[in-house]
Amino acid sequence: MPEISEVKLTSEFITNANKKRYITDVKYLKTNKLKLIEDINVIGKKISAKSRGKELKLFFDKHPVVISLGMTGCFKNFEKRGYKNKHWKHGHIRFRMSDNTWFCWSDVRRFGKSISTEWNPNRGPDIFDDQENFRRNILDNINHRDFSKPAHTAIMSQRWFNGMGNYLRAEILGKWNKNPFQPLKNIINEKFLDHLISQIHDTYRLGGGELYSWKNENKTHKDKQFDQWMQFYGKTSKMKDVNGRTFWYAKKWKT
Repeated sequence: MPEISEVKLTSEFITNANKKRYITDVKYLKTNKLKLIEDINVIGKKISAKSRGKELKLFFDKHPVVISLGMTGCFKNFEKRGYKNKHWKHGHIRFRMSDNTWFCWSDVRRFGKSISTEWNPNRGPDIFDDQENFRRNILDNINHRDFSKPAHTAIMSQRWFNGMGNYLRAEILGKWNKNPFQPLKNIINEKFLDHLISQIHDTYRLGGGELYSWKNENKTHKDKQFDQWMQFYGKTSKMKDVNGRTFWYAKKWKT
């Protein structure tokens, strides 16, 4: 968490929030892990962003930095210094903007980090922006050994399913109503990929999963639509997968 839709929504918030302003000053706390930003002279530059799966690319005018949001990384607006606000306290980068407000990178658990100036080539195509290549990358490689792994394990591979995370795999596999412990290659076809893409688009349309600490900054309030959309995550039988992560599934598939 956050997963593909939450990263995309975060990138849109960053871009929309900063269309009419630029950076006039910046403070980097010693705790900052987005170190590549510190190599850029950001003063006078505008901030925008794009997403690709779980990666987010920040732009300072034309200077890019690819970052991971980790588990709690986010960007927050402050009209004034928010000393009693946890996101100000954990605001590891504080940009002073031309409208006299602050735009901060906050990361409570500090797992977020800067990665590179370009996208990770080992991650698959983005489902939103490159759907055709996303499908081809999977169907052309269906005999790869990765797809012989159990579906609930294989679907988490970022090489094939860039942006996939825990709640998405529970809902995608659960709603497909096939045994998630069989090899993924047994259930993958065009219809399954249609279903997978449709579920991900649903999460974006519903404003993302405000689970744990992630919040959709574009919303004025939290509604119940996303919670109603979730039928498996946190609600059904569960187990630990080979990577120690909890997988929720329908009780009838219990191994």
